[in-house]
Amino acid sequence: MIKRFNLLFITLFSIGRIKYAPGTFASLITCGFFLLLNIFFNILTIFFISIIIFFYSIYAINNSYNSFSGSDPQEIVIDESVGQLIPLLAIPIYETLYPLPIIYYCIASFLFFRLFDILKPFPINYIDRNTEGSIGIMLDDVVAGFFTIIILTIFFFYFGG
Repeated sequence: MIKRFNLLFITLFSIGRIKYAPGTFASLITCGFFLLLNIFFNILTIFFISIIIFFYSIYAINNSYNSFSGSDPQEIVIDESVGQLIPLLAIPIYETLYPLPIIYYCIASFLFFRLFDILKPFPINYIDRNTEGSIGIMLDDVVAGFFTIIILTIFFFYFGG
């Protein structure tokens, strides 16, 4: 029972089994999930939910890793979800730099996160190639999320008020 839940969790309820661009769909759904959470909770609560998702993801990947082939199976998309949550959690920073409706920050976070996740500039590519297991699966997307925060903060700082 728990293994079945773990498989559903790390594939983001079977989004990872989509044939084309499962990571992109997972990131997009995460943006929608964030917007929904943002209606009911404050950013600190969403941060703690994200931390719980991160740690449970590592546990679930470790316990379900043998069900997949390869070192970073494309079916596992919870890493994209966690990576996408990181720049979304920085929206209060962006809002102080350049006030816009929250949907614009979500779109910018989505686009830049996907860009970094796909292109994998250094050190993301180094982490992706040299870190194994659940930490390796998660860490490259976490770093891509932090790269997104840096770029968006610089962008909104220079174009903001």
